[in-house]
Amino acid sequence: MNIKYRILQSLRPRRDGLLLRLDVKSFGSPSQVSAALRSLVDGGLIEKLDRGIYAKPAKVAQFGRETLLESAALRIKNLRNQFVRHIRRRTCLTPTARYVRDLAKNVGVGFNPIYADRWASSVTKLAGDEVQSDSTDDLLVALTRSGKLTPEDMVALVIRHHRDLKRV
Repeated sequence: MNIKYRILQSLRPRRDGLLLRLDVKSFGSPSQVSAALRSLVDGGLIEKLDRGIYAKPAKVAQFGRETLLESAALRIKNLRNQFVRHIRRRTCLTPTARYVRDLAKNVGVGFNPIYADRWASSVTKLAGDEVQSDSTDDLLVALTRSGKLTPEDMVALVIRHHRDLKRV
């Protein structure tokens, strides 16, 4: 499936007909995505409103350029807020995260991904899931692999860690 087709497919279900470059950046390399967007603009299938902001020509006629740009600005602001919350959540050390970090440091264990870890991550990504492990999850896996934690203890600590993250 080529990038232009994927871009059009991602644009189809959107009511406002608005497309941000952020929405399609995972479809290929930056130069491939730029070439595909340029080709779609030249073909009249989408219209460039501003840097990184595109829309269906029919929606531009229906809603107007300014309304779509305001809508895009609002979406970008929401995406930034989500990103900031995500970063804060990932960088915040919960009590469980501190305990796991200190335990790993005391027993001299660090996480080094093995082939199975990279494979599982790739399969998860291909399935369309956005499951991301953080450094605490990785340390818990390393501690279990090294025999410093039982699998039951690891599961209990993972659950406690993710409950702590939801409270933050």
